[in-house]
Amino acid sequence: MRYVVVGLHAAGRSACMWLRKVDKTAEVIGLDPSPLPIYSRPLISYVLAGEMTSRDMVVAGDGFWQERGITVLGDRAVALDPARGGLQLASGRSLAYDRLLLACGARPRPVNLEGPMAEQVCFFRGRRDLERILGRVRPGGAAAVLGGGLVGFKLTMGFLKRGMRVALIVTSPRPLSLNVDAHVGNWVGERLKNTPGVTLLTSTSVRRVEAGSAAALRLDLDTGQSLEVDIVAAGKGVIPETGWLSGSGLECDYGVVADQFLRTEDERVYVAGDLAQAPDLIHGDRRVNAIWPVAVEQGRVAALNMAGIKATYGGSMAMNAIPVFGSKMISVGVVNPSLTKGCDEITTQGAGSGYLKLVFREERLIGAVGLDAPPRLGELAFAIRRRLRRRDIPSWWLDNPKQAAPLAAPGGFLARNARLT
Repeated sequence: MRYVVVGLHAAGRSACMWLRKVDKTAEVIGLDPSPLPIYSRPLISYVLAGEMTSRDMVVAGDGFWQERGITVLGDRAVALDPARGGLQLASGRSLAYDRLLLACGARPRPVNLEGPMAEQVCFFRGRRDLERILGRVRPGGAAAVLGGGLVGFKLTMGFLKRGMRVALIVTSPRPLSLNVDAHVGNWVGERLKNTPGVTLLTSTSVRRVEAGSAAALRLDLDTGQSLEVDIVAAGKGVIPETGWLSGSGLECDYGVVADQFLRTEDERVYVAGDLAQAPDLIHGDRRVNAIWPVAVEQGRVAALNMAGIKATYGGSMAMNAIPVFGSKMISVGVVNPSLTKGCDEITTQGAGSGYLKLVFREERLIGAVGLDAPPRLGELAFAIRRRLRRRDIPSWWLDNPKQAAPLAAPGGFLARNARLT
């Protein structure tokens, strides 16, 4: 049996580990054009902020693959022929497989700006993007960040720590509008406005990028204003890498469509990670949730099914936990106001600064967002997965959310295990 895994980051690396664990004798080939060693993409924001080095990002060096007997090819897949069970590689080589996992991820969403200097906009997806940005960082200089989501926030904080002034340009009325509710989004916005060195521009877009006079670049805004900066970086999400699969016969929508076993229309081809349009736990349809923990779990489930061990994927959901201005922000499930219309909400706020909103649909928990809220992200995610009922949360807990156990306790023991002394 020959397993081929295209892409060796979160989903692909996880799949390779599980394939070797459950099939000791099979041939496992990993395909990735990026040079080894494999690193953790989420850690690039810490390197930008100077909190770790590029070497600290490494999660799988040469020894990782050698110890597991996995062959790594530094090549890129450019075409897939499921009928013949083969991949065409950029080098001109063909690679046959018995089972194939597509885990080649996503690319940054383009910003589609006009102007002769539009190509100077940097993205923030991987190691090469990080190197490009670091090469343009100038302490005492000015940076512009396009996008008010989590990536845009991390870019802003990273540039600040590098000694740069930052203009955060957000098309929506507040930052983190897709990740949190209005309360937390406004809280973050107010702190950004009061942070020395940060200019927050909401409901604003960039029209053109021109050469600057006092700095490298000039941004023309739809408000009629212009900004001159040394670097522009965009963090507006990602798009699954499906273009090379044209003509393969696989069903591609936003991502590559997969069933509950992470199998595509071809029974020998599976998909995981940012490429996978797989079952969504809350919405009940198939969606892409491009986050690291989801990719790791999908890699595991896909590997088991590739090896003939039936494993059903329980569904993905959005989840994030990041530090913001000395507080811990958590968000899990559905919290975007545009998606929670008609839902019931419970908001708790303790004597201190702690804030937690629980979102219910038909009496079942589907989302939560908080600031310094005692329930941990994993506890909230577990509560959503087991479809915690609103009536099972004791009223006394809502007045004192420091007692987080009801969200994590198994259903039958919910009430009597709730109190912590």
